[in-house]
Amino acid sequence: MAISDVDHVNVTTGDLERMRFFYAQVLGLTEGVRPPFSRPGAWMYIGQRAVVHISTGRVPGSRSSDAFDHIAFKANDLEATRARLRRHDVSFTEFGVPDREIHQLFLRDPEGMQIELVFSGEDARMARKEGAALDVTHQGYINSVDIKK
Repeated sequence: MAISDVDHVNVTTGDLERMRFFYAQVLGLTEGVRPPFSRPGAWMYIGQRAVVHISTGRVPGSRSSDAFDHIAFKANDLEATRARLRRHDVSFTEFGVPDREIHQLFLRDPEGMQIELVFSGEDARMARKEGAALDVTHQGYINSVDIKK
């Protein structure tokens, strides 16, 4: 077996419209074509790739693994991202990675899944100049999200 790439992540929800809103309006993904499955859902795209599948097939929390921690997306324009999240009242925490030109921003989707946005280059340099903390991975996670539509 040879794994060559990550295809997508599937998230479950009891509130499809809230999740659609979050992934489209808050994170900026685009809803696109989804096969005609028997249960409602949505596929959210980055460019031509459906990277987040939203499913109503299971109730969230009915089967879980504490080992799965988060999904990470490459991102850009840190200032605009912060402003967008604040506009939607989405809590987040952020910090830099030691010895790397990487800045991480963590938040949670409406069902509680942790999401990491990874910034590099000028965004990471700007955060360092602002005095961003480094390596605070064990200071706790974002607990909830309250999204204004």
